[in-house]
Amino acid sequence: MGLIYTESYQGLYVLVTAALLVAYLIGGAIQRLYFSPIAKFPGPKLAALTLWYEFYYDVVCRGRYTFEIKRMHEKYGPVVRINPFELHIETPDYYDEIYAGAGKRRDKWVWFTNQFGIPKSTFATVSHEEHRMRRAALNPFFSTASVRRLQPMMNERMQKFMGRISEFRQSGEPMTVSLAYAAFTNDVAMQYAFARCDHRIEAKDFDPSFHDASIVGSTMGHMTKQLTWVLPLMQTLPDWVTVRLNPDMASYVNLQRGIHKQIESIQASTHGGRLNVASDTIFHEILNSKLPAEEKTSTRLWQDGQVTVIAGTLTTAWALSVITYHLLTLPQVLQALKQELAAAIPDPSQILPLSALEQLPYLTACIQEGLRLSCGVSSRLQRICPDEDLIFNDGKKRWTIPRGTPVGMTSTIMHYDPRIYPSPTFFRPERWIDNPRLDKYMIAFSRGSRQCIGINLAYAEIYLALATIFRRYGSKQVRSEGDLGALELYETTEKDWVIVGDGITPLVDPKSKGIRIRVVK
Repeated sequence: MGLIYTESYQGLYVLVTAALLVAYLIGGAIQRLYFSPIAKFPGPKLAALTLWYEFYYDVVCRGRYTFEIKRMHEKYGPVVRINPFELHIETPDYYDEIYAGAGKRRDKWVWFTNQFGIPKSTFATVSHEEHRMRRAALNPFFSTASVRRLQPMMNERMQKFMGRISEFRQSGEPMTVSLAYAAFTNDVAMQYAFARCDHRIEAKDFDPSFHDASIVGSTMGHMTKQLTWVLPLMQTLPDWVTVRLNPDMASYVNLQRGIHKQIESIQASTHGGRLNVASDTIFHEILNSKLPAEEKTSTRLWQDGQVTVIAGTLTTAWALSVITYHLLTLPQVLQALKQELAAAIPDPSQILPLSALEQLPYLTACIQEGLRLSCGVSSRLQRICPDEDLIFNDGKKRWTIPRGTPVGMTSTIMHYDPRIYPSPTFFRPERWIDNPRLDKYMIAFSRGSRQCIGINLAYAEIYLALATIFRRYGSKQVRSEGDLGALELYETTEKDWVIVGDGITPLVDPKSKGIRIRVVK
């Protein structure tokens, strides 16, 4: 009798628990669909109901949610609800309201920033005030003047790069420029951040280990922001366990550990006084600054180090790769660029100061067009206005966006908007010369108080690389007196640059072997 009673009680307990769970889920669904502060905004009901909708497109379909968001706008209009908590806006002229300057508080969304396992970095800082303090300490190192002082170091790396092009001309082997450019940008970033150059340019295969691990870290963000326990677990496991569970993620975790060791080494070297100025880096200066002690811990600084080096490697290298592809497929564009470079640089072996390169209008237009097509960060970067409701007028209706709501816009949508850029998939530098107002819609580095801090360094590297390479080399169709040879694409097509997915940075066809060239005499 007692056994029957116990079994009945257990059965009842299971039923009650199941009923409560079902009631909880139904109640949560009703709240999200009908009583959420953003329930009135249009969008798919399934997206409003669960984050698994986004998970499907980004994790299962490999970064396709950005394109699903674009489809939502086509169906529902310029403002859509894209998940239970977030809105997305398509209207280009509203960008500066969301990504406002320092005078307006804009927080980040912790759900987005936690995906990389660097919550203490300046990039991932949620609070507007805390971000301003951290950013102020870094700003001097990324000013135009500071970047221009780096030109001798960048020139040295670029001369090594040109030496590698000569090697490929002699060997006749194909050169993967997307990896070569990543070697250049990584060497520069490592030297400036840690006073240590890994000489990836000199490596036979351009040592793609850092590039590949960085790509892994970017693309896995879609999974780790949904499954928040995965990355912290991987960071605590021994290397051999991580490698067995997920070799790709192991490479990213090891990258993080390597940067942590670099910061600890710099900390050890600063004990007992300042270093010689010639050896100082961003992080030497921060450690010797007046920032509070808690801002100088290795736990925090290695996270800023990771952002500095990864962001300084991937997006700039990708922009250079996309520009190179188009210059080698559009003879008339390369011809116009080489004419401008020949007039400005009579001696091909000379490298002009950055201040002079920045004054070349067609070179600048090529850079802007390449940044537009390559997009920089391809994900939406949400902002939260904590102090006031935002007002958005789509021309038909006036929407009130409740304070505290994450709102975002996306470069891969805005940079390909035909209302701003007619024939948006075409590489046409002249559009930037014909219409200077287009600069307002260039968001490869975002804008506002949280704009990419490395914008000046990125532009400097791109100006320097393009001017040096294409002053000395042409193509089969376009040659100039004094050229050392010609560059031609090797087994490379549109699929090697056209964006088909979002992995924080742009994703191309997974079968792509990169943008490759041959160097011919």
